[in-house]
Amino acid sequence: MLFRALERVFVFLLLLSSMNVVIAMTPDRQQQSRSQMLSGDVDVASVIVEGAVYTLGAILVWTRWRRVLRAARQVWPLLLLVGIAFLSTTWSIQPMITFRRSLSLFISTAIAIYLGERYSIKEFARLLAEVLCFVIAAVLALYFVAPDFVIDHSYGGAWKGLSSYKNTFGEHMALAIVALYFVRFHRFRWTRYLFLFSAVVLLVLSHSATALVCCIVAVAAIPLWRFWRGGQSSPIYLVPAIVFCTAVVWGMVNPGPILQALGRDATLTGRTRLWAVLIEEIGKRPLLGYGYASFWSVVTGNLLNVWARAGWMAPIADNGYIDLVLSLGLFGATAFFFVFIGSFRNAIHYFKYTREAIGVWPVTYLCLFALNSICESELLARGNLPFIVFATITTSLALSKATAQSNAKRVPLDEAEVIATAA
Repeated sequence: MLFRALERVFVFLLLLSSMNVVIAMTPDRQQQSRSQMLSGDVDVASVIVEGAVYTLGAILVWTRWRRVLRAARQVWPLLLLVGIAFLSTTWSIQPMITFRRSLSLFISTAIAIYLGERYSIKEFARLLAEVLCFVIAAVLALYFVAPDFVIDHSYGGAWKGLSSYKNTFGEHMALAIVALYFVRFHRFRWTRYLFLFSAVVLLVLSHSATALVCCIVAVAAIPLWRFWRGGQSSPIYLVPAIVFCTAVVWGMVNPGPILQALGRDATLTGRTRLWAVLIEEIGKRPLLGYGYASFWSVVTGNLLNVWARAGWMAPIADNGYIDLVLSLGLFGATAFFFVFIGSFRNAIHYFKYTREAIGVWPVTYLCLFALNSICESELLARGNLPFIVFATITTSLALSKATAQSNAKRVPLDEAEVIATAA
């Protein structure tokens, strides 16, 4: 019982650390760059916190190493992806930075596999929701005590919460909304609605158009998944599913009104120009890329060329897929999509055979993760919240499917044994 309690404390601290709460609360780091997760700069506070969390995580992994190893075999494509990041050290333009970052990626992935093996999908979703509720409560409390810690005045008063950047905070609030949509509280059930409402308000106050749109699309798609799952209640979700599909098609054909309503221009605040230049840089090393987390780490001729042609000193691509190809090339991108598609297929299998509301949680998160990566560079950033949740859910889904297949094979045998015994 004590070990279980300490383990939950570790998970709590791990998730808080993955949100960069400690760094964001450090006074002299208030204006830190969005490229913290991928840059080569070493921050003392982050190194200490990350080292302590990873050490505790390594100890926990060691206590269940046999189970973790069996779980790792089920998600070997994920380990292959991490292996490619390690291997990219050999061709990286900054080998030491790539080695250090890929080592951190491996450790955080191992911890995520541990969490996926240790906790069920439902249990982990509840833990995640509890941590996000704590963050919401802390942000609201700090607003009345020390508002400068949660508001970024350099972005017109947008709320950044306990994050280093407003878009990151918006992403966390979008995740809180999705998690609280599915998770049910055993006690004080009314607090769930209070936190859900607070998450919606904070998401709007973050001024993060990307997080807002991604959250709306992910939540609006829930009736579609429930209709697809079928059952007696499926007709209830037919109309919302049709409306959702129609709205998505209309939005793709007519993006102008949506961008105008969100206060954005057609270039997505200069992102499209930057992406066009980066795609040309990718063309110089298309197969293997520049090495994991190395392109933005040091000012080189390539980076100076990007800044000059884009017209601004971008700290990162603001697109997870472009940053992935910059890091690992088409080879690494193919490996990632292989992992993601496999996880998505397992999520479809899971919600079709799980009648509880939580059954739709994994596929909804995967949609949120994929959509948000279009305008944010956190697709394969080691130790950050989106990737840890992705790796944990991927592991849990793989184990759940393996267990279901094992049970399906065992049933006919058991029936045969019953018949033989009766005879």
